[in-house]
Amino acid sequence: MRHAVIAAMACAAFAAACKTTPPSKYYTLDMTPSGTAVPDYGIEVQRIRSAEPLARRDILVKTSPTEIEYYALDQWSADPGLLVAEKLQAEFGHRTDAEKQVRLTGQLLAFEQQDTPGGPAARVKLNLEFRTADRDLYDDPLLKKTYEIELPAASPGPGGVVRALSQAIERIAAEIVADADALE
Repeated sequence: MRHAVIAAMACAAFAAACKTTPPSKYYTLDMTPSGTAVPDYGIEVQRIRSAEPLARRDILVKTSPTEIEYYALDQWSADPGLLVAEKLQAEFGHRTDAEKQVRLTGQLLAFEQQDTPGGPAARVKLNLEFRTADRDLYDDPLLKKTYEIELPAASPGPGGVVRALSQAIERIAAEIVADADALE
């Protein structure tokens, strides 16, 4: 009888602990085109891979130059590389009828909250390769470039950082269009 009472109390304590755990929150980038990166030709984002620390859905926080951690309950809705590819494509639009077609592949090297003395900032580092439609994925790219940007978050916490990361990708998209303009 005594064991049954102890087991019932343990179950009740476990159930109470489960009820007090807050639910996870899921985030995505703002996929609304900003209108700042509209090329006169087609740009197709073929694939952006995430570097190892970003290959999970947890939102990364760089607390110092040598330390990282992740938000416990705040996560991306999908792999960050997929979200960045989708955001870039939303910025460029779909111009499959244009004569000039540029294809992008790359790797997302940083996509994180950076803790700074001035408060949290969003940091993006994206390595891209540019090829025209007549080049195969295994051909040398016409251009290889790394884009890096850090923007202050308007508010602390993951929501403010996610908004700043969306804005950072919009700015990178405008730089990509300018670089693709020079490709022949």
